[in-house]
Amino acid sequence: MNLLLNILSLIEIRVYYGDNMSAKSKVLAYLSKTGSYNTLTAAKMQSVFGVSNPSATINELRNEGYSIYLNTRTTQSGGKVSFYRLGTPTKRVVAAGIAAIRSQGQRAFA
Repeated sequence: MNLLLNILSLIEIRVYYGDNMSAKSKVLAYLSKTGSYNTLTAAKMQSVFGVSNPSATINELRNEGYSIYLNTRTTQSGGKVSFYRLGTPTKRVVAAGIAAIRSQGQRAFA
């Protein structure tokens, strides 16, 4: 079943996002989609998108300003699975970012 889902995801990515996109762009596009599953495990990033280091890819996207969260769920068999999702930053995170910009002597807003 997981193999079938991976194949369907790969087909969907190639049809909707094209083969010319970078792996990082494909990961972001997948996390940004609405209407269906939009979470990714590290294993899926590696197998479907060809990402060699998923945590580095996620870190690059976070450094570009995307709020990507890592969630962990317990499966019915008692195992744990971690997956990434794109979210909305909390007010506290935005306030911390503004404070960091201002502490460097820069203006946070025009």
